[in-house]
Amino acid sequence: MLRRFQLIILSVLFLAVFVGNTFVFESPTLGALLLAVYLGLFGWELGGVVTQTEKAVLRWWIGVWVLLSLVLIAGTVAYYVALISPEVIYLIILLTPPVVLTLAKKQRTSLLKHGHNLWTERAHRIPGAVFLITSLIILLAVLLLSSLFDHQVTESVRSVWERLPSFVFPIFFLLALLLYALLFRGKERSLTLVLFGVLLFTTVSVAAITFPLGFGFDSFIHKATEEHLAQFGTITPKPFYYIGQYALVLFAHHGFLLPVTLVDTYLVPFLLALLLPSAWYFAAAHITNKKSVSMTTLAGIFLLPLSGFIVTTPQGLANLWTLLLILASVPYLLEKEHPRLLVLALSGIATLLIHPIAGLPAMLYLVLLFSDPSRANPRTPVLNKLVRLGLIAFSCVVLPLSFLANALIGGQSIGVDWASLNPLRWIEGLNVSVFFENRFNPLLDFVYLYGLNVALLGFLIAGLAWWSYRKELSHRFRVLLLMVLALAVNYLIMSTTLEFTFLINYERSNYAARLVPLMSFFLAPLMILGLSHLFLNLKSRPMILRVSVVVLLAACTASAFYMAYPRRDAYETNRGFNVSQADIDAVYLVESLADGKPYLALANQSVSAAAINQLGFRYFGDLFFYPIPTGGELYDVFLDMNESPTRETAEAALDLVPMHGGVIQLYFLVNNYWWQAPRIIETAKSTADDWRSVGEGGQVYIFEYDLEP
Repeated sequence: MLRRFQLIILSVLFLAVFVGNTFVFESPTLGALLLAVYLGLFGWELGGVVTQTEKAVLRWWIGVWVLLSLVLIAGTVAYYVALISPEVIYLIILLTPPVVLTLAKKQRTSLLKHGHNLWTERAHRIPGAVFLITSLIILLAVLLLSSLFDHQVTESVRSVWERLPSFVFPIFFLLALLLYALLFRGKERSLTLVLFGVLLFTTVSVAAITFPLGFGFDSFIHKATEEHLAQFGTITPKPFYYIGQYALVLFAHHGFLLPVTLVDTYLVPFLLALLLPSAWYFAAAHITNKKSVSMTTLAGIFLLPLSGFIVTTPQGLANLWTLLLILASVPYLLEKEHPRLLVLALSGIATLLIHPIAGLPAMLYLVLLFSDPSRANPRTPVLNKLVRLGLIAFSCVVLPLSFLANALIGGQSIGVDWASLNPLRWIEGLNVSVFFENRFNPLLDFVYLYGLNVALLGFLIAGLAWWSYRKELSHRFRVLLLMVLALAVNYLIMSTTLEFTFLINYERSNYAARLVPLMSFFLAPLMILGLSHLFLNLKSRPMILRVSVVVLLAACTASAFYMAYPRRDAYETNRGFNVSQADIDAVYLVESLADGKPYLALANQSVSAAAINQLGFRYFGDLFFYPIPTGGELYDVFLDMNESPTRETAEAALDLVPMHGGVIQLYFLVNNYWWQAPRIIETAKSTADDWRSVGEGGQVYIFEYDLEP
């Protein structure tokens, strides 16, 4: 009774402060605190409902995850029914306390009581040595993050490592080394999970912190869409996907007054650091039944491809939701019943609403769990087997079929090379090999030795774990292997048979490549099993060997940190550049020169991303006024303009504008890092009506073509 009274009081206080901040104070800082209370309080209570038998450290993350999934689903439904307005978000927040109070009637432990127990119980007192190590970890994390803020990049670079000081890596290595020492101690688990979240956040937040103007290309499009939705509540035409991410961003923006750009920038890095360590430990605790060993398996997170989480995109968020779904399903794979499949289904639906490339495999995974032979009707064994085989076969082709269906609906062009539907061609396309090269740089050689072989290492650990424990494991674990097999077939079909002709040549393999991380995610439980076996055996080995392993793990973690971002070194040169201040200045200069008249601009992806970010969406029919997408006709004209910047080529761009009589201005923008930029610039000077440059030393040249007939 007292617990319920406390929850009611806390809920009323939360709602009172929420209403006051929304309509009176309008403080983003207070909004951030309210969001933390919202997730902490109601996520905790919901976690107790979903996983009644779990201890606190094992259940709170599921509550937060399910709560966010419900918010995401509610926001998406509102969008498709009408729009995502501030009033819709207010309603979601106001309904949360009574709904959670109703569901949590039988809860026995409150968040306040748990906090009191942590504070007063002697078992939770931190020894002096652990306190010292914790302080050093926090100090190193602060130094690392402050150095990132002190070295922010606003000019065009190929890699963030070109501008960051070299001492970042020793700091990160020491941070990982001290943290792994705590992991191998196996105690103070709640504290260690928080510290591991700090390590994970520093790993994936470098781009978010260091590039204040934005990073990548897709993120600019999504931010512009979110800004549009924040202002108007809807966008036309309504897309079939991505709305899940937009709903979460608008939830934080409308409900807690946080800026759209800030929320979008840190959404995936923050949620990864907040949820993944606890989710991984949750799965490991069920697999190993040994808490201390479960903590050491957290090092396995750095066997996963983390590069997809360094910037917020729907694909990255959906990948995170898929990974959390797999880890949350471990108790069921072990033939336990919490959390129930219906709860997992909610998060599976949420994943589908974020991005179908991750959402469809997530839903098929749940379908395979629901159709487990042990749950089937024993009176129809033949039918059960046929249904099971049909589901597996469908899983192997679902993504290629979805792309073909989307192309038919959206009018996109996708080619099909039927001759490639050949298993021999698929085997050739696997391209599985062990990387081992030498550039006579020991540190860099080690980084690439680990970084380019880490996927194979993860598959090897998972495979050995399956082989060693195949007789002891529940038959339900086979679903993980079925999903890996299905994704592999999808990958081979998409990489050899489908031709994404609406994309530029070097981007056509991107969709198939997105399936590779998903394969490793479905092997995560088996990786945990394999690592727990290794670390359990390590505990009985000599101290020198254990220390050596900790140092090696820290070195591998630092390697993963480096490999998570685009690079320019002796092994690899990234071909892309980030959006710079000069790109933004060029966009505004073009807008000023146009003086309100309609125009087309021919520019590279970075400048086009800056245009979307600063000016929003502007179309002539279906033609965007900058060359996006890169597989579109306008981008082809941009490439032609780079080959031969003539007035005839400029006129060819205007011919793409439907009824372009009112569009007579064209601007051709050339970045100084572009291939053969000096030749292009000098040639364009002789054909353009006028030209200018922006940025120190002429970083972006702007050529104006007045093509009035």
